[in-house]
Amino acid sequence: MSETPRTFQGWVRYDDKFEMKTLRLNPIRPKDVVIRNLAAQACYTIVTNVSELPNQAVRPRSPGHGAMGVVEEVGPLVTRVKPGDKVVTPVLPACGTCYSCLRGEWWCCGHKNDIDFAHPDNPPFAEMEDGRAVWQDHTGGFAELAVNDESWVVPVNESRLSNIELASLACVPGPGWAFGLLGMRIEIASSVVVLGAGPLGLAIIQAARMAGARLIIAVERIPHRLEAAKAAGAHVVLDSDEVGMDNLVGKVRELCRPATDNMYAGGKPYEGFYDGNGADHVFEAAGITFGDPTTGSPDDRTGAHFITLGPKMTRRGGTFVATGVVAPTNDPKVWGPAPGPFDYHGKRYLSAAYGGANVLRDIPRLANLIENGYLDAKALCDPILPFERADEALWSALNRDALLPIITFE
Repeated sequence: MSETPRTFQGWVRYDDKFEMKTLRLNPIRPKDVVIRNLAAQACYTIVTNVSELPNQAVRPRSPGHGAMGVVEEVGPLVTRVKPGDKVVTPVLPACGTCYSCLRGEWWCCGHKNDIDFAHPDNPPFAEMEDGRAVWQDHTGGFAELAVNDESWVVPVNESRLSNIELASLACVPGPGWAFGLLGMRIEIASSVVVLGAGPLGLAIIQAARMAGARLIIAVERIPHRLEAAKAAGAHVVLDSDEVGMDNLVGKVRELCRPATDNMYAGGKPYEGFYDGNGADHVFEAAGITFGDPTTGSPDDRTGAHFITLGPKMTRRGGTFVATGVVAPTNDPKVWGPAPGPFDYHGKRYLSAAYGGANVLRDIPRLANLIENGYLDAKALCDPILPFERADEALWSALNRDALLPIITFE
C-alpha cells in the first residue's frame, strides 16, 4: 500500500448521525482487495441507518452491501483479482476451500466472519479526520472505497452489463433469481406463489417466468408493486389487504387446484386426507417492516405471518422457501404452530443466503442471462441517485415508494 494515506468520501453512521465524512484508509491485510465503488444498492436491510436516528450508534460504521466497482489495490497474497479488474462484491462470499464450500454449501462459507457485525474483533477499515476509527459494515458500498477479503470479490471483466445492472447482482435481485433458478429450482409447468413483490419478489417472478411456470401468483399490498408484478410476469396478483390474510390461504389453494382429478392421467384428488390443493412452489419474499413507511405498514410488521401461511399454501410434496428477514415473535395471531406432519406431507423447506448459489460461479452466469434478455435488471432498479444522495436512497427503500434504489459514483 502507498505510504501516503489515501483519503476518500464515505457515509458513516456514528453517534446519532448519518453523514458523509472524509475518511482515511487504513493499511490493508495480505488477502484484502481495495475496490473503488461505481454503483451500490440501497438494500432494505440497511435502512435502519436512517430510520433509527437519532439513537446512538455502538461504533462508527460505513454501511452497505450489494456493490460493484474496479479493483484499485490487492494484498500480496491475493490471486483471484488484480488492479483494474471489474468486480461485484455480493452479499455472500465463496472461498471454495473452507469446510462448507468443500461440501457444496456455498451459502455457509466460513468467510462470513470477515464482516464487522459477524465478528467483533475485525479491524476498522478507515478513520475519520478526528482520528476516530470506522468499521466497514458488511462489504461496503456507501463509500468511495471498500476493502474486502478476496473471497467476497467476484470478477466480471467479460460482462457487457452496465454498472447499475452489475450492482443488481450483488444482492436482492441476484438472490431472487438464484432462488428460482438454482437453489430451489422452479419446475416447468408448475404453479408458483410469491409472497411480496418488492425487488426480491419481482426477481423470483422473473425467474419463474423464465423457468416456464404455468401459473405465477403474486401477493402484495402496495399498488405500484402489484403493477410491477404484472409486468414481471405474474399471471394473477392478489392484494393482501383486499383479500385479507385470513382468506389468503384458501384463495391461493383454490387457484392452484389440479387440472384433473384423474390420478391415472397425471391428476390428484383435492378432497379428503390427501388434499392435493396448493402451489408447487411458494416463496416468502416480504420480511420485516422498518420505520414508518409512507406507503403504510402491513398488519404484521414482523414478517412472520407469511412464514406461517406459506407452508399452508404449499401442496403435499411441494417446496416452501423463506427468503426475507423476519423479526422474532410469539404472537399467536401471526406465528402459528409447526405445519406438519412432514412425514406424510413431504414438503421441502429452504432458506439460504444468496438463493443457495455459488456466487463465484453463478454471478457471471446470471449476468449472461441478463445480457441475453432472459432476466431484466433495469426494470427493478429505481430510483437511480448520485452517491451524495445516498441518504435519500435509503429513505426511498424504507418507504417502499419505488423498487430498488441504486446509488452511483459516476
